[in-house]
Amino acid sequence: MRAPNPLRLLEGRYPLNDRPGGLSGLGAVLPAVDLTEEFTQEEIDVIQQASHDAGGIVVFPDQTKLTPAHHVAFARQLGEIEPHAVAAGIDGYPEVLEIVREADAKVVFGEDWHSDNSFMQQTCSFSILRGTGVMPRRGSNDTLFSSTEAAYAALSPHMQNFLGTLTAYHSANKAYGAGSAGNSFAAMQNTAHGQNAMRMRVEAPILDTDYAHPVVTVHPDTGRRSLFVSPTFTKHIHGMSAEESTALLSFIYSWIAKPQFSQRVSWSKHQVTMWDNRSLSHKGIADILDERRIVHRVSIRGHAPFGVEGWQRCA
Repeated sequence: MRAPNPLRLLEGRYPLNDRPGGLSGLGAVLPAVDLTEEFTQEEIDVIQQASHDAGGIVVFPDQTKLTPAHHVAFARQLGEIEPHAVAAGIDGYPEVLEIVREADAKVVFGEDWHSDNSFMQQTCSFSILRGTGVMPRRGSNDTLFSSTEAAYAALSPHMQNFLGTLTAYHSANKAYGAGSAGNSFAAMQNTAHGQNAMRMRVEAPILDTDYAHPVVTVHPDTGRRSLFVSPTFTKHIHGMSAEESTALLSFIYSWIAKPQFSQRVSWSKHQVTMWDNRSLSHKGIADILDERRIVHRVSIRGHAPFGVEGWQRCA
């Protein structure tokens, strides 16, 4: 039996900087972590703190022994799993969302900026994405992250105060509703039929419900503030005309997408990347369209986002 030493998980830790030019300090690689282990609570606390210290991105390379069962077991140690509310999970593991991008895909699942499950009343805390054995060459079809905390911090105090008074409606139907061109539902429809085809759940009542969340949210553990809107799921800002809402949201979207707030994560086979949706927005990049890509995602249920006035309730 190994001696308890939670800090062993940080051995060899180094900053993530696959592509120079991104936000310095955003992301960390933990090469000493084997996600097939059963961790103590102290070890889980160390992993979560490593994520907080790195702005919300932690990469675990070379997880060659990781199975869907291990994936789910690790996720359960972080919190309650939230199966995807629209897309069906894989056979035997409904908690695991298999995201397939065909080699000739014209529409990509998760192709625009978003925070996972922001369309839920209780949004996602951590997402854990595993690269399978079907992955394109390293450096292509990466995941781009933006620190919505850094984006918020760079705004003027006047804009920060103004946005902190607003709420916005998030909608699953905007991305997964039938008939919306260029969305994630279209990407699901274009996956090949058979074992690796993405498919809708039999029932998805979330498509009929929108939820209002603060435009500025506060992380319950760190107290850091973030911008919490996305072109994928946000419909409009409460109390504004359509023209006003569109103009303001367009500004926020373009602000979050600025390169100085971002970091690009490259993928290898059997790599696992965990990120904190309360601190980040992300998007899938489709820059090489001649290779198939299959990844598995498990999401952790968080809480109803806290605005500037109410975050201390989670202490």
